Formats: sequence, C-alpha cells, structure tokens
Amino acid sequence: MQKEKEIQQLVDSLEGYLHQKTKGDLHYSDLSKIFKRIIRLDEERFSEYIKRMPTHILGDILETFNERMLKESLHALSLKKMIGTIKKMDSDDATDLLQDIEELDEELAESILDGLDNKEQEEIQRLKGYEEDEAGAYMQIEFFAANHNETVRETIENLRKLKYSEELENITSVFVIGDYNNLVATVQLEDMLLFDFDKSFKEIISKRPEKYKPRYVNDKEEIEKVVIDFKEYDLQVIPVIDADNYLVGRITADDIYDLLQEMATEQIYNMAGLDEETEKEKNVIEIIKKRGRWLFINLWTAILASFVISRFEGTISAIPTLAVLMPIVASMGGNGGTQTLAVMVRQLALGEIDETNWSYQMTKEVIVASVNGVIFALFIGGITYLWVRDIRMAIIIAIAMVINLIVAGVSGGMIPIILKKFKIDPAVGSSVILTTITDVIGFFAFLGLAEMFILN
Repeated sequence: MQKEKEIQQLVDSLEGYLHQKTKGDLHYSDLSKIFKRIIRLDEERFSEYIKRMPTHILGDILETFNERMLKESLHALSLKKMIGTIKKMDSDDATDLLQDIEELDEELAESILDGLDNKEQEEIQRLKGYEEDEAGAYMQIEFFAANHNETVRETIENLRKLKYSEELENITSVFVIGDYNNLVATVQLEDMLLFDFDKSFKEIISKRPEKYKPRYVNDKEEIEKVVIDFKEYDLQVIPVIDADNYLVGRITADDIYDLLQEMATEQIYNMAGLDEETEKEKNVIEIIKKRGRWLFINLWTAILASFVISRFEGTISAIPTLAVLMPIVASMGGNGGTQTLAVMVRQLALGEIDETNWSYQMTKEVIVASVNGVIFALFIGGITYLWVRDIRMAIIIAIAMVINLIVAGVSGGMIPIILKKFKIDPAVGSSVILTTITDVIGFFAFLGLAEMFILN
C-alpha cells in the first residue's frame, strides 16, 4: 500500500510537469531524482515516463543516470527520440552522453551519430578527438562572438535573436574577434549596457585595452590548470583558442563544477585503492577482482611489517609488554602520515603546490609532525610509566613515537610529490606506501630501542 502511494506521488509529479502545471518548479535534477526513485519501485512506469519526456530536457536527465538507468532508458527510447535529444543538447554535453551510450551499445551510438547533420557530427567528432586531460575535451563549441568592427547595437540585436530562437544559453560575455576569427577581447554583458551603442567594439576597446584583455586557455592545455584559473580569478566562463589563436569554444563554470565533483570522487576512491567505474559495476566478480589487486599489495606490505616484528621475536618473548604497546606507535604514525598525505594530495590537485613552493610546505609539515611527536611522546610516555612502572619503557616508546611521527610527516609529504613528478596520480597508491613505511619504521624503532637499552 505504501509502495503504491509513493509511486502515485511520483507519477503525479511527472504528470504535472508534462502538462505544464509544475514545469516552472521542476529542474532537470528534480526530475532525475524522481526517475531514480521510480525505477526502484516500478520499472514499467520508469520506461513509460522516460519515453514521454520532451527532448529539450531529456538529455540533461539522461546525463545524471548511472549505467543501469541509462541502459533501461535506451531500451525504452526510440532512435528518433535519441537523435532529437542529442540535437537539443550543447555540444560538450551531447558528446559526453554519446560516449556513455557508446560504452553500452556501440552500434546504437553510431546510428545516433549518423542521424545528425554533418555540422553536428563534425563538432562531436572534434570534441571526442581531445585527450581526457585536455581543455578542449570540456569545452562547448556554442559561444557568442562579435566582430570588432560591429557596433554594440548590432551585437545586442544579434544576441536578442539568438536568445529568442533558444540557440544559445548561459551567456555572460561577448567574445570579440578580429577579421581572422582571432580572439582580441572579452566584454561582460553588464559593461555593454554602459557603451555608446553606435560605436564599434574596436573604438571602445582601443580606449581601455587592458580592461578588455581576454583571459583564455589553449584547447590543448591541461584541464587542471583551467580549474585553477576558474578558482583564482572567480571566472564564470573562459574562451578556448587553438594553436593559431582562433576562437574555437568556451568552458563554463558549470562544467568546472561537474569536473571538480568528478575529481573529488576519483581521489576518494583512489586513496582507498578503488576504481569508480569498477564500483559502479553490477558484476560482483569484477568488483572482487579489482579490489583484490590492492588487497594483495596490502597483504605483502603487512607481511613486510610482520617480517620486521619477527626479527625481534626474542625481544618480545623476553618483554611481553612490547607486544601490547607496539601497535600504538605504528597506529599513531599511520594516522599522522595520513593527515599530511590528505593535505598534500588536495593542494597538488588544486595547483597550490608546485616546484617553486613545495619545500616550504614540506618544512611546515615536518615542524607540525615534530611538535606533535614531542607532545604525544610525553603523553604516551607518562601513561606507559603509570601502566608498567618502567621508566626505560616509557622513554623508549616516547622516542619511538617522535621518530615515527616525524617519518610519517616527511613520508606523507614526499610520497605524493614524488608520484606527481613521475606523472602518477598522487592519490593512487600513496596510502599503501605510507602505511608500509610507518608500520616498518614504527615497529623497528620501538623494538630496536627496546632490545638495545633493556635487553643489552
């Protein structure tokens, strides 16, 4: 009964949108949430209503779906509907959706592409030609530009026509181009309202060239640098040029927000040794295999730590208290190193650390690790003395704590920098390497000092 009631509520929301009753209230993300709920309750209703969604919003909805939902949607939607949907989308979003479809059904993706006109096909093929880490892969070819010889009045009239025909959206700037389609200036729409409408952009820009000097990116530039530009200069849009300085597209803030979310998600998975795409798999065997690879590596690092412990088997037998206390040293080192590691990986991802300032950050991390090492060494030393009533044991664990926290700070800082230098994602594998170092050093320092100063 409760299930039917919830289905009816979802259906009512969709019917309200389709009959214009709630169109102004429902964003495509709201519709996406409704579909994500309804597919769990009634797959037939899901298929029925996904077919009824208008093409101007269907693409945005499909882009939010996971693999299973997209697959169900493709089974329900006709080829004609999919072609119409792709046509309504911005070039970058259309390319992304088509690539998602291609991963599920290459033949269908090819049929959809064949159904587009030549210009649309060329745009999508061009965007698909960029590498995943290049700015061009994230740009959209639709932008608003004006020749520098045009008057402001002519430009405003052109913009009005394009907006009225819904050919362009999310326009905040005019890209002013020269006679050879080369980018010469960027003008905010709000600034245009203050211009003399009968003057050309060339006349206006010549009076204050620095104000309208364009900030741009090259289509082959690394997307990470583009993300940094958006953050540092609080950009809403940035033009994209090719090697010949021709204006070829734009990247908007919403694309960067999506990218940041993807990057954050990827880093979280990578820090745990997981793969986002694998975790979306419905095939449990595939997930087991992918996770098992990292677990296998972790197993060998654990064996290495155990080997170090085994070298002090006689010491532990003679002083059983060591077995109780030694996990504290390793655990504190691991946690301290992970803190440093998280900070360094984030700052590397945001471009806040490079070859010019990494030594400053490392110095700071070593100081923090050293101070924390001394503080917690005194703390654990005091507790140990009260516990076992052995001043030598208290001093040994305190010294081992200082050593391991300093090593953890240095390792947590250096590992991601070294991986970055070798063009390896710093988030991938850093935690495994760090844990190995802090475990080995922690056990070796504590047990070695105990053997040296208590047994001998």
